[in-house]
Amino acid sequence: MKALFAMDLMDNKTVRLIKGDFTKVTVYSEDPAAKIEEMVGRGARDFHIIDLDGARTGKRVHHEIIKNIRSKVKGYMETGGGIRTENDIKYYGELGIDGVIVGTQALEDDTFFQGLSVYRNIILGLDLLEGKPMSHGWKTTVDKGIGEILEASERIGIMAVLCTSIARDGMLSGPDYDGLEALLKMTKLPVIASGGVTSIDDVKRLKDMGVWATILGKAVYEGLIKIEEAVKYAD
Repeated sequence: MKALFAMDLMDNKTVRLIKGDFTKVTVYSEDPAAKIEEMVGRGARDFHIIDLDGARTGKRVHHEIIKNIRSKVKGYMETGGGIRTENDIKYYGELGIDGVIVGTQALEDDTFFQGLSVYRNIILGLDLLEGKPMSHGWKTTVDKGIGEILEASERIGIMAVLCTSIARDGMLSGPDYDGLEALLKMTKLPVIASGGVTSIDDVKRLKDMGVWATILGKAVYEGLIKIEEAVKYAD
């Protein structure tokens, strides 16, 4: 299992939101690249970087910061937020981004979704609220079932599915284990677990469940999970 250390970017800063609410922001660093260097120095290898302003506006905003971060990360790195065109996918691919996260555009534009079959680095962002897929920065319900989305993803050749429990994101309330168990039974695709990871016991349990990767965000920034300890359970 990969331990993916999260960094959310907004207004050129490292932040965390609560349940994706842009009015509930905690700033953790004014210098994202320096924060990445600090985390790498403590043993972090793999990263999950999200352009929150990109997710909100529908176009990439922090791509220059992400480019700088990529130069400092030697391991696996995925990024998302505002990736709505094939040009965006190609741009991040050329930067050496291992996983390009698409959500809204793929879930709402079948032609775009089908066209993703030519890529091998696509991660589908499956953001769930009360069992329903959401889009547009978690504001709009998608008119498709989870099973339908997963079946299409397998057929197209999506690299992995990033499953985020919106209700638990930034809440330090523990992952949605039941939801993840159900999802793992529904698909053969690698699953990335996101939302609510609070303790090293959560990391251990998620690894035992067989998720491909887990996102470590607020718990790391708040000191509840030590990077040095988390990487022990990572591949």
